[in-house]
Amino acid sequence: MLTAGVAVDKATLNFDREFSYIVPPQFADAICVGANVLVPFGRGNTLRQGVVLSLEEKAVTKGLKSIADVKTEQWAVTPFALKLVEYIKETTFCTYYDAAKAVIPYGSQYRISKGRLELKHKVQKEIYYTADLSAPVTKFTPKQQAVYLYLQNQHKTIKQICDDCNVTRAVVDKLAEKGCLIAEEREKQPQTEFAVQKAEDICLNEYQQKVFDDITAADDCRPHLVYGVTSSGKTAVFIKLIQQCLESGKTAMLLVPEISLTPQVINKMCSHFGDTVSVLHSKLTQKERLWHYNRVLQGKAKVVVGTRSAVFAPCDNIGLIIIDEEHEKTFKSENSPRYSAVRVASFIAKEKGAKLVLASATPSIESYYLAKNGYYHLHKMEKRYNDMPLPQVEVIDMRMQAITGDTGVLSDPVIKYLSDNMREPDTEKRKQSIILINRRGYSTVGVCKECRETLQCDSCSVNLVKHKNDNKLSCHYCSRSYRIIDRCPKCGGEIQYVGYGTQRVEEYISQCIPAARILRMDADTTLKAGTHSEMLRDFADKKYDILVGTQMVAKGLDFKDVNLVCVLGIDGALNQESYNSSESAFSLLTQVIGRAGRWTEDALAVVQTYDSANPIISLAQNADYESFYNREIAFRKMNIYPPFCTMCQVAFTGEKEISVAKDSARFLRIIEKLSPKLEGAPLVVLGPMPFSVSMVNDIYRYRLTLKCKNTKKFRDFLRLVIDEYLKDTENKSDIYVNMNPVNE
Repeated sequence: MLTAGVAVDKATLNFDREFSYIVPPQFADAICVGANVLVPFGRGNTLRQGVVLSLEEKAVTKGLKSIADVKTEQWAVTPFALKLVEYIKETTFCTYYDAAKAVIPYGSQYRISKGRLELKHKVQKEIYYTADLSAPVTKFTPKQQAVYLYLQNQHKTIKQICDDCNVTRAVVDKLAEKGCLIAEEREKQPQTEFAVQKAEDICLNEYQQKVFDDITAADDCRPHLVYGVTSSGKTAVFIKLIQQCLESGKTAMLLVPEISLTPQVINKMCSHFGDTVSVLHSKLTQKERLWHYNRVLQGKAKVVVGTRSAVFAPCDNIGLIIIDEEHEKTFKSENSPRYSAVRVASFIAKEKGAKLVLASATPSIESYYLAKNGYYHLHKMEKRYNDMPLPQVEVIDMRMQAITGDTGVLSDPVIKYLSDNMREPDTEKRKQSIILINRRGYSTVGVCKECRETLQCDSCSVNLVKHKNDNKLSCHYCSRSYRIIDRCPKCGGEIQYVGYGTQRVEEYISQCIPAARILRMDADTTLKAGTHSEMLRDFADKKYDILVGTQMVAKGLDFKDVNLVCVLGIDGALNQESYNSSESAFSLLTQVIGRAGRWTEDALAVVQTYDSANPIISLAQNADYESFYNREIAFRKMNIYPPFCTMCQVAFTGEKEISVAKDSARFLRIIEKLSPKLEGAPLVVLGPMPFSVSMVNDIYRYRLTLKCKNTKKFRDFLRLVIDEYLKDTENKSDIYVNMNPVNE
């Protein structure tokens, strides 16, 4: 009988494998590798979702259960996709099902209803028309004639017909009434066209040309790292590399770290490569993701642009993978499967013989170390395009400002710079400004003046943030909301709200500069699909003078009239407890400073800080990456941090803190007991200890941090430890493994 190997949802780590099921005759024609299935699981035969990973004829099927339902999409699964599933499961310690859902895009579009699988999204229909060539000859008006000829041998919607033929709906309705058109109801297709003008061909300068030539001339499989200062013209090199890749008959992929960057990148790519571009990121609807995935699979899309998850696009003939801003933490998933897009891209490039190009103005310490030591090709672009100078950087010490009575959210000098930037009465001639404050909301903490207690979330061990626009206190971890209060719930003292976020900065500027047209861009204002691109387009069209935003405005954006950048609240980033906090702060400062003066010479960047003597600020002020790298790599070598080891985090979660703490301690004892199996491989264990945010959504979190070498020997050892931990029924905590976590 035909049997299917199925990856089943919610399988535990120690009981995760391909489970064999009989394929009933009624599903034999429909089922295929990659199909979504519904299967009975466990002693109670609870129905669970699954993904088919293999099909096999078996003579003996005694004891096997039968599949309850099958949903097969028209989107096939390539053999390499299954290889990726194995790779993700092996390297990230996730289940087969989680790996399959990441690699195969339609794995999460179904839900269980009345013992069957049904789509989560409603299937929307629309009418397509085509000309009925067998219809009797009739008299047409000129507009009817145009539509009839247009619809010969093609199907179009009412909107497409009206737009392309410049007619009203009444013309189409009249033709249908005459019996000259055939109407067909089809599933509505997503909006996928990008209205961009065809770009002129790019001419590289000598520095860009050298990087292009060196990359194309390389004939080995080593990745390439392009270290180029902000506005050095890396994107132009990308476009030329993609052009060459397409000319060789292969496909290309460009990954960016933030959804907020995709509109500008998509416009550039589409202006050069037209409708051969497909887009993949998490803000797309499931239907849109499936549509783009199918275009790639069928070979209609030659260039894939997207964020982290786009690395799984089924580019069977991939010749080039580019990862822009490769240092960004967003390329690492912090939810299962906890994969690194850079590492997955490296695996794909090696398997497919494709070129992998990593690029950044502030490369990750690990990447630069590998490049300096010959594991990567290193290419440098140390001058801005058109030789534009980097902006002048001014550091404002807020402690000194306070002595003079200047205690506002923005210092007096910053307000003056913002006002001067708007001195042109003609708004079209004004220069523009960007303000980075990496905290959203109005006030960041509410504290009692009497007992000094802070207002915290009931479900998470974090302070509540005041959101004035919504008139609420909000938890940025679990999204719970509370009413704003003036009195302490413990002692009745007065609550004082201190700190500031994007809302307060926006309000303060409005009070100080009433004429300023301010655009705020953060997670609160970009919830609706399409708002990123709309906001960036409006700012580029000079409908606003000042852009206030979080990290999403700090990198990758290119506006011709921005000649002032202000950085607020950088002290929090400088004082994080993570081993890579200096790297994060340096990158953020350097990147946002680089948004200024990309097309003008009189640019200024201002950094407000209470820690003006911090060496990270002065290094970023001078865009001195080499000195920063030398300082940081010495620190990491001395303390054994990446790239000199892998940081492996084993996390324990549960509803009772004492139980989670005990379970993590028992896991440590299992490591100690089984450590001889490592046979001398290096291992340092830190903890167990609570996470810096120890409770989220009423779930307590503890961790062990293992400094190790991420080899198969170590991963096999860790699986032995996990198996022993899970076999002990006394251990109640859920566990997961996170290799090189980016958040503590």
